[in-house]
Amino acid sequence: MQDDSNKSKNTISRYAMKDFVRWAFCALGCALCSQMYVLAASPDFERDVLPFLKRHCYTCHDAKQAKAGFRIDQLGTDFLSGTTADDWHEVINQINSGEMPPEDEARPDAKAAFAVVEWVGAKLKEAEKLARMSGGRILMRRLNRQEYANTLGDLFQLDPHFVEKLKRELPADGKAEGFDRIGSALFFDQTQMLGYLDWADQIAHEAVQSAPPQTETYVYEAEKHLNRNESPTVEVAQAIDHKIPLGPTFYAKQATGIEMWAGHGGKPDEDKTWAMVPHGPRPDLTKLVKRDGYYRVRVHAGASPGARGTPVVMRLTYATGTPLESVHDIPIQGTLEKPGVAESLLFLRAGQPDQQKGLMPTWNGINNLRINNPEWNALHLRWLQSQGKISKAVAARDDAEVTRLKAEREQVLKDLNAFTGPRWIPHPTQDPATAPRLFLDKIEVEGPLPKEWPPASHVVLGLDEKTPQDENGLRLVFARLLPRAYRRPVESKEVDKLVSLAAGAMQREKLSFPDALRLGLQTMLCSPGFVFIQEPQPRAADPAKGTRPLNDFELASRLSYFLWSSLPDEELLALAAKGALRQPAMQRAQVTRMLADAKSRRFVENFAGQWLDVEQFGSVEPAKEYKDYDNALKLASREEPRAFFQQVLTENLPVANFLDSEFLVINERLARHYGIEGVSGEAFQKVALTPEHHRGGVLGMAGLLTLLADGTRTLPVRRGAWVLEKLLNDPSPPPPPNAGDIQPNTAGKNLSVRERLQLHRSEPNCASCHAKLDSYGLALENYDAVGAWRERQNGEGIQGPRAPVIDASGALKSGRAFQDLSGYKAALMAEQDKFNRAFTEKLLTYALGRPVGYVDHATIETILKSEPRLQSLVQAVVASEPFQTK
Repeated sequence: MQDDSNKSKNTISRYAMKDFVRWAFCALGCALCSQMYVLAASPDFERDVLPFLKRHCYTCHDAKQAKAGFRIDQLGTDFLSGTTADDWHEVINQINSGEMPPEDEARPDAKAAFAVVEWVGAKLKEAEKLARMSGGRILMRRLNRQEYANTLGDLFQLDPHFVEKLKRELPADGKAEGFDRIGSALFFDQTQMLGYLDWADQIAHEAVQSAPPQTETYVYEAEKHLNRNESPTVEVAQAIDHKIPLGPTFYAKQATGIEMWAGHGGKPDEDKTWAMVPHGPRPDLTKLVKRDGYYRVRVHAGASPGARGTPVVMRLTYATGTPLESVHDIPIQGTLEKPGVAESLLFLRAGQPDQQKGLMPTWNGINNLRINNPEWNALHLRWLQSQGKISKAVAARDDAEVTRLKAEREQVLKDLNAFTGPRWIPHPTQDPATAPRLFLDKIEVEGPLPKEWPPASHVVLGLDEKTPQDENGLRLVFARLLPRAYRRPVESKEVDKLVSLAAGAMQREKLSFPDALRLGLQTMLCSPGFVFIQEPQPRAADPAKGTRPLNDFELASRLSYFLWSSLPDEELLALAAKGALRQPAMQRAQVTRMLADAKSRRFVENFAGQWLDVEQFGSVEPAKEYKDYDNALKLASREEPRAFFQQVLTENLPVANFLDSEFLVINERLARHYGIEGVSGEAFQKVALTPEHHRGGVLGMAGLLTLLADGTRTLPVRRGAWVLEKLLNDPSPPPPPNAGDIQPNTAGKNLSVRERLQLHRSEPNCASCHAKLDSYGLALENYDAVGAWRERQNGEGIQGPRAPVIDASGALKSGRAFQDLSGYKAALMAEQDKFNRAFTEKLLTYALGRPVGYVDHATIETILKSEPRLQSLVQAVVASEPFQTK
């Protein structure tokens, strides 16, 4: 049977686009309908805002003058009406910037001005939320790209690497309220539509495969690739008239390979470095890896663990320094006397067609059997320094200094020529005779290979050698697949539609059975039944009655997309079919089961990841002076908040642990950064804290603190704004135009960030806003720009005993004062009810897929009556009336 993917693609574009566009506009219409809800005026308008406007604004902007054509006296309080929101935004921009009132007018009281800014800011936020709320109803919405990819992966049992690629390459989703599953923000445009259509073709080909891919083999023979210039001596500097002996060697070339017992040296910690295989061309997989897939690697090698006793492992790093990079550790099987073959199946990404894809082999040998000869180091450093001084003098056109420095360099050159070596000397405490050794013969890479054949998707579809290659076969497949794909019982006409489409293409366009099946699958993947989470109103329903209870299948989808970001599994659908899912006890049991399932990791990644901005961690690159910051720390910092959230979820701990906790969930790299001893390995583990560790909760996490800095210095305003918005759901008013951040120290100054912030807020229009904001960020000043603990100011080259001592004192909005970080956290914990409420609002927003507002007041109060533990709050959200109804 021949595949014809181009013919299939053209057919899907004709058959699927019509339905897809129709439903896209339907969803857009639902979103626009949500704009009809009106914001009621705030009572503070009469007391605080109107008197201010009359006193400072009406003189120039009423019916008599209307300067610049702007009438403030006509501004209404319905922020969803016309340009009202934009006009109010312009008003507070003028107040914030100090442009209005004009300089020749009396300056307004700063607190009164801030009251206006705060009122407008709150109303703008509320207007945006109400515009998206649809009156408290949940809009029909499409699956976001995470949900779409997970649904496909779970439905067809696709390879996780393919699913991750789908998540990366589908068009990005819109966000509202900080989440990408809010119905009104999941817009459709041409890019979105074409992305889904294109991927529907690729997914269908991944799910229905005609034959395993053709494989090729690449062979790297170690001794043939050894650099021929490698010898006992090496030219170190062109100015020297002789070669410097290298000293002790660390490898020996054999007839069929290379035996090695050390790396290139220099680093003292043998357990945390990987020794390089001797210099020479590395394995190059550019021509082999032409498509993403699995590749079998066979390492022909033998090893001796030596006196250390640790098993020898070869590490293969693929496409180093590119987005394709992946690291694979392969334990060596054979001995030096009897080498063996260590085999592993690796997933490798192809990237662009001509992208270089090297394979870097290293191993866990002792990396410091030889060290730099101190005598040579001193001479070589003198030479480099003299060259540098001469370059500076030449640039300064100081001929006399150039002549003097050249004379100095001649003496250095004489000393260099008198040095006879060696370049390296044996490590005084290491013995090469007892060191681990590795013999490497060759590395073979074969692929691409199927991970399994037939693929799991064929089992899902019911495809085997007995499947009829005709209309009957198509009907068998779609009758089996459609109820799971659409997450509900289907009518026979829905199956008939896809079968008729695919069978007709077989007859008219002479498509093979696999291509016809793919055509049907592509159509299904672009249909509203698959792309949308549908909860239609019954035709006989009275719209005036408002909400209706979800049926069991709708509830199954609500649960699964809330906790798994994917379609319901067989157990949920079976309970729905029995009508048992709406029973409270059964529902609670299912939530417990789902949270214990490995798929709940998606809830951690998607809810916690977006709530805490984890997807942005690592986007700020620290300055070079933060020498402790490396890629391992960046990667660990991204995982820490997710691992911590998972721990709180698994143990059903109080959510106040996010404010402060007696434990962290970290690995060795983070523990070293935090100064915590006794943690080893890359795996994340629960670690008890003591007060001297200065950690606990999310506010001490390095990834967050690095994000809320600029790479050079801390940004307390940004940190404070994040705490208010993310942890207390109390966002600050909009800042003035071009407000900027705290300025760097000027030349000769040594001011702390707090002192510079005090200068920034000296302007009356800035002071009122900062008075309520700054303390929340300044309390975190003991954490530097990479989240390391400090007692004195650092960054921007500030260091030493003259650096300003950190002052982390302040007060919460309530007036509760604190003197340091521990007092700050104690103050937050004393008012943890505010956090519990804010967290509940965030969780409910995520669960419902719409903003939470006044219409949810009673629901929030009911949920808060439950114990404020994470699983308990999830259970309460699921049991709530908005979650259970449409």
